[in-house]
Amino acid sequence: MKRALFVLGHGSQAAEADLIFEQIVGMVKGMTSFELVGMGSLQISTPSFEEGIAALIEKGAEQVIIVPMFIFKGNHVKFDIPEKLVELQEKYPHVTFTMANHIGADERIAMIIEERAKEAIGA
Repeated sequence: MKRALFVLGHGSQAAEADLIFEQIVGMVKGMTSFELVGMGSLQISTPSFEEGIAALIEKGAEQVIIVPMFIFKGNHVKFDIPEKLVELQEKYPHVTFTMANHIGADERIAMIIEERAKEAIGA
């Protein structure tokens, strides 16, 4: 079974946000054991959630694990993404979709904040 990791972002009108998102997904590709890695956004940015998923399926993905790159468990994580997953499952019944936990509160984020603060003061 071909497994795919799909990183789901919010999307933004800011080109810099899209660039950073692409860089993060590139880092994931460089370190993961998943056969395929894809990306998409809920709003504004391309590829869209649906376009990104379609691209993975065209490459033969049979199982897709969606990781929402969201810190907060807001309406997108609680409602919008699960609703989209129902639609995707109906469209691609031969594919298994699993939603992983969102990023949330993670000690590694706190470590980055500490590091950035120290960089700011040259420590």
